[in-house]
Amino acid sequence: MSTQLPQVLVIDDFFGRAVPGSYNHDRTTLCEKFGLKDITQHGAAKTELLEDPCAEAVFFRGQLPDPAAIGDTVTNDLNGCVSAVVGGWQDERGSKQPWAMILLDLCFYTGTVTKQSDRRAVGMPEGQSTDNDPNNYFGIEILRAIREVDSALPVVILSSKSREDVNLTFSELNACGFLARDTHDSPLKLREYLKRHALVPDFSGPIVGTSRSLLLALRKARLMAETSGSVLIRGEPGTGKELFARFIHNTSARADQSFEARSLASISCDIAESELFGHSKGSFTGAIADRQGAFEVADHGTLFLDEIGDANTELQSKLLRVLETGEIHPVGRDKARPVDVRVISATNIDIENRAARGDGFREDLIGRLRQAGTLWLPPLRDRKDDIPLLTEHFTRQAEDEHGRAMRRKILPETISLLQSQEWPGNLRDLKNCIAQAVMEHPDLEYLTPSHIHSILNKSGAAYGSVSNPQVIKVPGSLDGVAVVGTPTMIKVIEVLRSYDPNAEASSEWTGQIFRAQAAWSVFVANMVLSSIRATKRISVECPEGEVLIHPAMKLLTGDSTLSATKAADLIKRLLTTVPASVPIPCIDELDLKIALATAQRLRPSSPKASTD
Repeated sequence: MSTQLPQVLVIDDFFGRAVPGSYNHDRTTLCEKFGLKDITQHGAAKTELLEDPCAEAVFFRGQLPDPAAIGDTVTNDLNGCVSAVVGGWQDERGSKQPWAMILLDLCFYTGTVTKQSDRRAVGMPEGQSTDNDPNNYFGIEILRAIREVDSALPVVILSSKSREDVNLTFSELNACGFLARDTHDSPLKLREYLKRHALVPDFSGPIVGTSRSLLLALRKARLMAETSGSVLIRGEPGTGKELFARFIHNTSARADQSFEARSLASISCDIAESELFGHSKGSFTGAIADRQGAFEVADHGTLFLDEIGDANTELQSKLLRVLETGEIHPVGRDKARPVDVRVISATNIDIENRAARGDGFREDLIGRLRQAGTLWLPPLRDRKDDIPLLTEHFTRQAEDEHGRAMRRKILPETISLLQSQEWPGNLRDLKNCIAQAVMEHPDLEYLTPSHIHSILNKSGAAYGSVSNPQVIKVPGSLDGVAVVGTPTMIKVIEVLRSYDPNAEASSEWTGQIFRAQAAWSVFVANMVLSSIRATKRISVECPEGEVLIHPAMKLLTGDSTLSATKAADLIKRLLTTVPASVPIPCIDELDLKIALATAQRLRPSSPKASTD
């Protein structure tokens, strides 16, 4: 099967029926009219020479028996229909993929196949009066059963029956639309429905994957691209927010215009206004010439504002005004300038919750940022079926960037190893891991598990493992000290490192130093407590568990060479250098008291504690 065309399932008693020893010529006519390339395994129509097909179609009768002969009694097969829908199709790798769309007939004729009915259409029964009753349409029964197992799969009614008889019902069952079989504009509508609603990958762009969660995100992005409203993209770090912003732009009517991207996390508060809205010469020290801001550069196009959650309150107010008025006010200019810019913003911060708490983000701005809706991107752990395709993509990319690296085969065991990791940094982590493996082994013909293991080990398992404890080496101010962590821990570290107590936000941090010290002290004490409990030695003599300072501090620091003396010094420093004015609620934990007493060379009688 080609992967460059959507794969649709057509459930129809007339066009789906098999004709022994011949083609279903009626199906051929239908395919030619609607641009469907028939790839049904048995009894495909003659569509090999079809020009510009819009989809590849598998036809299914939805009835038993198939084929039917004179004298057979034809009955509807609801279970078979649901199985065909749920079963999906197989790509060239043998992986099961969801149908891009279901085309569903309404009226299915049942009863006995007679000589007369077979003469009219091979294998078709005479039909019964109830078959034509809109209240008894088997197609609606199929749609209802599909919705019980899949609420999001796109279904389009394709029928010669009246739309008015069923429009409320198929609307309530969340069908995508209705195609009249004999109307001249229906083929064009089918192409529009496929573009708008089908579950299809990004065939022409850099968004790699065919998992259901990714296909749903792509479908929503295509629907958003049809509007001119602003879009808010939410997702964890490394999920591809800028890729989706570009996808929306490239799929929209603004595709021929400029796409500009700015990260508010990388723009200092001092120059953010000038960077976004521009300035005139002499408006401030260093403004030696007029300068266009990002909004002017992106006029008639799209502006992507990454890390919108980092915008301070003043910048939020200015952004809100631009989104409300469609005008920018460059620094140093008296007059506002109109701009026609679509804004797509992104963040991994829960700004909705911050706004609800009144914690530094404007609720009215959120409303403006998501006029066309919020697009949620799935983390890599929820789309691990895409890792084979992503690995292939990132491997070839790394080989090309290296220049002299050999083109290698990727072992199935390597894919399994990559799929076993949690990848807290999502696509970015996976890409970096593969790039390093290729860089370190440029002259080998295979990408093996050992190459990946070596990168994971060097990174201190920063990419996350299902079965192994995670140790994150944090650069910068922590000077390479390893910290026991989880994906949640990584977020804590990132927030701490990225916080900027700038003067403009002084109302937020004034008088908060003691609360910050208290929070930090509780944080450290809880980490020490966790490491102690993770290394306790349980025995018959000490069923409560023996507190082991040395192993606990080795775990906490990730330093296997740490001596017992240094371990005792470290725990004393962590737990006794807190200002007296700062209370630590968890310091009353018995295990912490024992550890601290042991480190100070006191010998509590029970439970036991040791520096070994």
